[in-house]
Amino acid sequence: MSREAMSKDAGSQERLSETQRLLVRNALIDSYNAYAQGLDSKDWDLVRGCFDDEVFIDYGDISAPSGAPDVPRKADDWLKHLQTVINSFDITRHTITNHRVSIGPDEISCRAYLSADHVRFPNKDMPYASPDDVVTVVGEYNNYYREVDGKWKICRSELVVNWTAGNLALFAP
Repeated sequence: MSREAMSKDAGSQERLSETQRLLVRNALIDSYNAYAQGLDSKDWDLVRGCFDDEVFIDYGDISAPSGAPDVPRKADDWLKHLQTVINSFDITRHTITNHRVSIGPDEISCRAYLSADHVRFPNKDMPYASPDDVVTVVGEYNNYYREVDGKWKICRSELVVNWTAGNLALFAP
């Protein structure tokens, strides 16, 4: 889907009542929560359900191997990339907070802070993690949405990483 098509879809949202705006706000926050829960539980159907069929992704170095940020990709292809990264960890915890929804004449979006721990346990029988077993990513998401069959789906997602801590080598394949 082109960015122009995204804008046309969102343009009809400028006349929402206050109640409708609150419902949209809640749906976007629910989308972030489903995304985090899906990643952390490795429930890939839940993660996939957050995205439109085509999506623009710009997570900097994190998404670069899966395609250019200005070219739409199939959500299923993006999901495969996420699976490759997340499945390499024993546990992840994505905390997404401070949601700021914007409902404008041309687009619907929501910004939110991210703090995500990614852990590989040296001994799977004892869930103890030393600093060498953890990498933390802190940043800010900016997701853009369109309504598809009555549900708000991410059609563009950006992540700016503010800082990382821990063992970055854990992200290596």
